[in-house]
Amino acid sequence: MKKTAKYFINGNANRNAMKPAAIVILILTTLSFCFAPTASAQDPHFSQYFNNPTYYNPAYTGLSLGMKVRLHARKMWMDLPGENYLTNFSIDIADRNIPGAGGIGLLFNQTSEGLGTIKTTTSGIMPAVRIPLSENAVIQVGAMAAFVTKEVNWDGKLIYGDQLDPRWGFIGPSSFSTPAASKVVYPDFSFGTVFQFEGNNVVGTLGAAVHHLMEPSQSFFNLDAPLARRYVGHFDLIINVSDYEGYYNRSKGFKLNPGVMFQQQAGLSNFNIGLNLYMSHIYLGLWFSNNALEYTEQATMIFLAGINIGISENSRMKLVYTHDMAINTTNNFAGPSHEISLILEFDNLRFFKQTDIIKNVSRRNFSPIECSPF
Repeated sequence: MKKTAKYFINGNANRNAMKPAAIVILILTTLSFCFAPTASAQDPHFSQYFNNPTYYNPAYTGLSLGMKVRLHARKMWMDLPGENYLTNFSIDIADRNIPGAGGIGLLFNQTSEGLGTIKTTTSGIMPAVRIPLSENAVIQVGAMAAFVTKEVNWDGKLIYGDQLDPRWGFIGPSSFSTPAASKVVYPDFSFGTVFQFEGNNVVGTLGAAVHHLMEPSQSFFNLDAPLARRYVGHFDLIINVSDYEGYYNRSKGFKLNPGVMFQQQAGLSNFNIGLNLYMSHIYLGLWFSNNALEYTEQATMIFLAGINIGISENSRMKLVYTHDMAINTTNNFAGPSHEISLILEFDNLRFFKQTDIIKNVSRRNFSPIECSPF
């Protein structure tokens, strides 16, 4: 497959001629991840990882007060036909009226790969524990327990290796016998921790997470096809240049949010670095992302724009869009990717009322930072 991919990418064919080849390569690669006993799949990635934190680290669950509702939709590789979609919905709520509690959350994620022939759905619950260190520092530890369903449409537009000829291309039907099973279901577990600190109008967050702790098998053929662990490390700062002066003067707020994230899973590593800024209800950002696989590398520039709409003094809605543009010439045949996120934040929502017992416990403990969201 490597030689075929190299022929298509480095050959003299024009951009339009490369698209069918790229589709074939995409399908074969996706299927090999699922079926080959030695292959390892990689999890999909969001450009707006900072707006979808619980997907990358469950310790973000309930990190700041109130309830957060996040909806993300991503359309990948616009120049290729097919259903290369990624959607994510999460909700989490923090409640400081239970000593030690960070929060509780739910996460739902679905991917559609290739030409819509492979769909993966994840449903998980995320509890988190909060450990105050001082008035200006806190640690949270979180986990996610999920069930994953992976489905294959064997009657779809699948293309197998014996249907391809290096010279003539597609040459006819395959001898491949489809298995009786078209669905696999398996449990999955993730674990993460976050350290957050504050000082001199700067809030910093440092975290790490491990996904697929048990490396579950995702084979349709009862083979050993483990899903490799995904390791995530991240760090960001929120620099408060100027404060809000009440609800009706929000436009005076100005913040900077530089950050960096690194992921590693099987043979794939992903590195992101960039900067977001917020001023007068508007978000702008510029990020660089680099994906390195065993035999290829892809560099991407990510452009961000969004708006923060105040609903009330303690609630808001954010709408953010990102455009991914490949900047290395050998991997831009797939075209750009688009991503949009809708975020609702309600700072005063909580599960439980504060009782006298909890008030007494709270007085004896630190009152850790409750960072206002970016």
